[in-house]
Amino acid sequence: MDQELQHFINGCIAVEETTASIYRIFMEIFPVERSFWQDLYRDELEHSFWLTSGSRSEVIELLPSKKLLPSMDHVINTLIFVEGKIAHVKTNPVTFETALRTALEIEESMVEIFTNEITANLLATDHKSLNDKLIAAERIHVTKIEDMMICRGFLQLS
Repeated sequence: MDQELQHFINGCIAVEETTASIYRIFMEIFPVERSFWQDLYRDELEHSFWLTSGSRSEVIELLPSKKLLPSMDHVINTLIFVEGKIAHVKTNPVTFETALRTALEIEESMVEIFTNEITANLLATDHKSLNDKLIAAERIHVTKIEDMMICRGFLQLS
């Protein structure tokens, strides 16, 4: 694997682990919703594991051409964004709604979308259609967060 691709994957791993960190903080801040945040936290760690595990060759095979990958700038900007949010929640009160909106914003970043697609591809078997894979990718986190926001009245369907 070339150095540039290795650097990119390491950046994605850092994003997954940093995102897991903010979900761990949210578990502590919102103990009533702990299982919700814990679920997201575990998923992020699992994504990180898949990117670092022995199945790395499978991950590499699933990568689109380098032209279609998010740029390293996207990876760096996502890391900066999540680290900034972590610093903010450690020093300021955060509402459950704000935490959900923060999580949604993180999950809608290009890097998280990319990792969710890779995860869905790893989970999908060869006989599943591309549509099934895309639906699986979409449901990994964004839908979980949106469902919670709808349940709590923070988001309305249009």
